[in-house]
Amino acid sequence: MEIKRDRYLRQIIGFMWDGQVKVITGIRRCGKSFLLNTLFKKYLLKQDVPADNIISVELDLTKDINDKGYQIP
Repeated sequence: MEIKRDRYLRQIIGFMWDGQVKVITGIRRCGKSFLLNTLFKKYLLKQDVPADNIISVELDLTKDINDKGYQIP
């Protein structure tokens, strides 16, 4: 079952080009990653943003940190 989260998606889209960094916060397992990795990514692809221009990095995965050249302190 997919929960749409239209309200939050509209808020992200509304603030998209204001030059500020966005931070999505919430308790564990509330849908933050789903909102960004699925719903927002679908929106960007529908807006003809090339998939190559969408970068997704999960910094809690050592694999992603090492693959992208980040160093763990």
